Amino acid sequence: MLITEGGTAALIVAVLALPLAPSIVLLPVLGVMLNGTSSVLYGTVPELTPPHQTERAFALFYTGTIGSGATAPVLYGLLGDALGPTLATAATALTALAICPLAIALARHLADDPTTA
Repeated sequence: MLITEGGTAALIVAVLALPLAPSIVLLPVLGVMLNGTSSVLYGTVPELTPPHQTERAFALFYTGTIGSGATAPVLYGLLGDALGPTLATAATALTALAICPLAIALARHLADDPTTA
């Protein structure tokens, strides 16, 4: 998770800093990083919930994912209108980095849980 989130943030910053041609080459790699993060999250949900609550956890997870997918473009669009597209895009990189402390806490939780060993 740290690799995919850190990689996502680094690639977003790289796309902002590089000329067009190298940026276009990096965009598919950025997409792979984003997909890798999703895969890690989907696999973690059952590890963090008791077996009898897995369905509910996935329901909450997917509701949050769909809600975020609906509101994030609007919020980042407003940020782009206020600060410009470059700073709004940089904010997406900061958002990806903000996940890293949560991933570290999650890793500690999973390491302490004997059912995930």
